[in-house]
Amino acid sequence: MNLKELRINKNLSQQEASFICDVPLRTYKRIENDPSYLNSYKYKNAFSLLQKYKKNNITNKSYNIAIVGAGYVGFSLGILFSTKHNVSILDINEEKINKINERTTLFKDKDAEYCLKNKSLNLKGYLVDKNIYRHQDFVVISVPTDFVNEKNGYDMTSVTNTIKDIRSVNKKCLIVIKSTCPVGFTSSLDDRNIIFSPEFLREGKAIYDNLYPSRIIIGGNKSNKKVREFASLLLDTAINAPQVIYMSSSEAEAVKLFSNAYLAMRVSYFNELDSFASQNGLDSKNIIQGVSLDSRIGDYYNNPSFGFGGYCLPKDTSELISQMKNISNNDLISSIEKSNESRKDFIVSDIISKLNKPINESIIGIYSFESKKNSDNIRHASIIDVSNKLKDLGATILINDQSEEFKNKCDLIIANRYDSSLDEVKEKVYTRDLFIRD
Repeated sequence: MNLKELRINKNLSQQEASFICDVPLRTYKRIENDPSYLNSYKYKNAFSLLQKYKKNNITNKSYNIAIVGAGYVGFSLGILFSTKHNVSILDINEEKINKINERTTLFKDKDAEYCLKNKSLNLKGYLVDKNIYRHQDFVVISVPTDFVNEKNGYDMTSVTNTIKDIRSVNKKCLIVIKSTCPVGFTSSLDDRNIIFSPEFLREGKAIYDNLYPSRIIIGGNKSNKKVREFASLLLDTAINAPQVIYMSSSEAEAVKLFSNAYLAMRVSYFNELDSFASQNGLDSKNIIQGVSLDSRIGDYYNNPSFGFGGYCLPKDTSELISQMKNISNNDLISSIEKSNESRKDFIVSDIISKLNKPINESIIGIYSFESKKNSDNIRHASIIDVSNKLKDLGATILINDQSEEFKNKCDLIIANRYDSSLDEVKEKVYTRDLFIRD
């Protein structure tokens, strides 16, 4: 059976198939007409993804679901739940609510754009109003929990206030916390109908990662019918068949923190490898490829950068370090932040070494402040710290305004992630992006 026959057999349009295979529609049409494209590295998984696709119908009942917080987590989950259920997304930002009701995406995510344009969604946005909680079966909390240095921990005010509002009008619904919490927070609430279920989404791939989750973690009692029903909701959304693991809420909270700390550690590891190679005149790419071909290490998440940033990795690593302060053997976790700061200092020194004039006479361009490619998130982006350090040393900093003048004026253009639009001035671009890929 070829790709076209498989698609027809599953009663899918080419647009739907391209969505499932995670390729643009024009690319899908090309590989359907020319099977040789399926042999390429980039598209070889298309056939198996389509083959595994199934339309789940685990949950036949239609539920009322409220989601508090229209960030990456809440917005993407709201889109997918609303294909089968009645979903209300609440937020304090009126602009976000208007965009939801206008079916406009809130962030860069091609899958979110597709769903908003092509799917029939029972989705409505509201400014926060506790009366909306009255008739909900489930309320998902996905509000920000920022790390506050003065407190040396998360600010949980938004979560606790939201829970108070919910319980003031609805005593029975299941509350699902997806905001990252300190270990022990959910159990301290002493409410069997409040659980913690972490998300593991990538920026720019939030819809995809909800469709193909690596696992579903439920921090709640499996004997509780409402808890099992929510797990079924997540399973019903998934195209693959992820393992569902039930555990205590505190264990689920620890899974989230240690997962993100490991990712931050992995970023730091390959950045330190790159720094070592650069200082010793070695080819980082060769070393990384040689190391990563060990199946225990893996050839992924190994592209050097200016340092880890974004919303989750910095704050979750800080929270875990804070919670481990009384553990005697926490040297590895506590060193992750130090390594990340050292990397930024190395990048600054390396940039200065590439200049053909003194730093205080140099014009340095910032191509983009985004934390990662195909994302519009600049929160805690490492390149911001790098640019500030260069400015403090006397450099003139220019921000990319998409003009030719920007490219011509700069002595050096720094880019955490390379883009083909820089090809014409490649000789003056500084990046540690060794593997040009998503």
